[in-house]
Amino acid sequence: MKKLCIALCILLQVTVGILFASGRNDKAESVKPVSMKIITWTSNQKQIDLLNSFIQEFAAQKGIGIDAVFETVPFAEYTTKLALQLQDATPPDIFWILETSAPTFIESKVLMPLNKQLEAYNVSDFSPKLLELWSKNNNIYAVPFSSSPFFLLYNEDLFKAAKIPTPAELAAKGEWNWDNFRKSAAAVKKATNIWGFQTVDGQGFDARVLHNLLPIIRSYGGDAWNEKQKVTIDSPESIAAVRFFHDMVFKDGSVVPPGNQSDFFSGNAAMTVAQISRVSKLADVSWKWGIAPMPEGPKGASPVLGQAAIAAAAKGKNAVLAAELVAYMTNKECVTRMAGIWPPARISVLDSSEFLSSNKAVEPALMKTAVADSLKSGSVLPSHTQFPQISVESRTFFDKLWSADADVPAIMKEIGNVYRKYIK
Repeated sequence: MKKLCIALCILLQVTVGILFASGRNDKAESVKPVSMKIITWTSNQKQIDLLNSFIQEFAAQKGIGIDAVFETVPFAEYTTKLALQLQDATPPDIFWILETSAPTFIESKVLMPLNKQLEAYNVSDFSPKLLELWSKNNNIYAVPFSSSPFFLLYNEDLFKAAKIPTPAELAAKGEWNWDNFRKSAAAVKKATNIWGFQTVDGQGFDARVLHNLLPIIRSYGGDAWNEKQKVTIDSPESIAAVRFFHDMVFKDGSVVPPGNQSDFFSGNAAMTVAQISRVSKLADVSWKWGIAPMPEGPKGASPVLGQAAIAAAAKGKNAVLAAELVAYMTNKECVTRMAGIWPPARISVLDSSEFLSSNKAVEPALMKTAVADSLKSGSVLPSHTQFPQISVESRTFFDKLWSADADVPAIMKEIGNVYRKYIK
């Protein structure tokens, strides 16, 4: 009997030990960090660190751990690679989307609806105009974290060397228009032998051809296509605008030409088109720089807004959690902290004095004229459910523009024909 009692005690101790160990293992499993993949096109470590800070704050509030893995995809191939990854069995959890491909991704049903998750963060604070592109049938599928107008950055030292007024000085006198922009670029090139203008990110002849041309086209009264799906890329107004830029490249010789790697941020061009997020690249330059709004044309100024939104994969392993995280990352506090880099879509932030002083490198008055005012008057690039096909097919004809003897009207007509295949 005594031996039996001893055996039962030993068995009981072993059983309790097993149960205790099992409980410890379950607890260890419960606190294992959730792995989340985030895809963006930025390689700026400070920007990535800012985004990750939001993720870790969210995780702390949820009482969980999140292991955020960021992947940077180059802008020129971003949409194509993202589309492929979203078809994988294990798609990324969270990702950025370009404005031009918004309808494509919404139509393909790869985005997680965010309405329920956004309810906790005053969804009525978002500008209806800036949220419109990302919504369909009363569902919000992505949240624009950046609605950033393109403006002019210029090298003030080069304008002084050429002994001509700066863009900001011309703008103050109401004389900042495309004709004076062209004269300024040519004058700098003649006086300094440095290029007068570099296209946006140096990609204005290929990946960012519409970002480059549309501010001029729209200020001349043209467009790529309008809200009624009427193609106007080959209208007389659009052709006149493209011819204007073509002459700057090939007649004036004042624009960094296709294939040339001269860079504004290295001091090798007097002007470039940029957004507020690019200002950080000027932190260590040795020359004085300034900001001016986009020039006016015959129909006034027509700034292009570059919009980028953040979304969650509908078929992701952590779809609900990712949707909650997207909502958190675009709440008022987070977008206020991002505002100096990426102008947000929240009205309360855009109308605040904090927004105008959010970027220490840019004076509030310049933030107002070049960013805040342009947000009200500007518009995003045209978008379409078949934009990827439109972009690929039209690129061949845009490429034909960039030779000195290009027949601009004929080429624009060919581009218009490509657009009409899809836009009806």
